[in-house]
Amino acid sequence: MKTILAASVLSVIALTGCAKQTEPQKQISPSNPMCSTKTMPGGWNVSDVTPGVEKALDNVLAQMNTASKLKQINEVRTQIVNGTNYAIEFTLENGEVWHTVVYRNLRDDYMIEQVAQQGPLCP
Repeated sequence: MKTILAASVLSVIALTGCAKQTEPQKQISPSNPMCSTKTMPGGWNVSDVTPGVEKALDNVLAQMNTASKLKQINEVRTQIVNGTNYAIEFTLENGEVWHTVVYRNLRDDYMIEQVAQQGPLCP
């Protein structure tokens, strides 16, 4: 009798544990410092479209596998670090929005740091 009672209690405990639903944990993503509105030395700042930005984007577009041409540059952010990082959001003629990051060193060489990805720079 004690064995049956103990088995019943253990079964109820096991079933209760299985039936308990856990809430998914919320992912807290750190905010992208590139999208911060705070101005700080060495940080990212909203910038104008300059010939350097256009040249950086030309390098990216040459690497992209798309027949669509550039429609407009939507947003530019720069970071001065032993050269310049350009974060660029742009729209193609087909309506797709893309963003990329290009580094220009002090010798005026352009290197793609982040290949073009579809979507806005700062959602």
